[in-house]
Amino acid sequence: MSDYLIWLIVALVILGCEMMLGTIYLLAFSAGAIAACISALFGLSLTSQFTIAAIVIVLGVVIALYFRRNLRKLTPNTQCDNLDKGQIVNVSSVNDDGSAKVNYRGTSWTAYADNGSLECGVYKIDRVEGTRLILKK
Repeated sequence: MSDYLIWLIVALVILGCEMMLGTIYLLAFSAGAIAACISALFGLSLTSQFTIAAIVIVLGVVIALYFRRNLRKLTPNTQCDNLDKGQIVNVSSVNDDGSAKVNYRGTSWTAYADNGSLECGVYKIDRVEGTRLILKK
């Protein structure tokens, strides 16, 4: 079997693993195998093929690391998935510590004011912290 076919099979297997695992780094290994496949088509020695593959893999991993760090900075706020935000609850009684028990979604929740203390009345849910509702007017 020719060198370029072996490199092509290796690249496709790594690409298949990438699709199942979802890491960015295996793309660099697949690109390295494709670069070695191309160098094998040009008739370069096996040592040159491995060297080219290694260089492309190292460059690919460095680029993937750079993009991964930049993507972390661009991640949206974690509160965007908060489906409870803006929902209305009724506070009918307030405890001595400033908290209240409110019924929301068929269960009893402990609620706290976003700033200040709670009073009886209608509030909107600002956020959920664990099992606590943080309310605002």
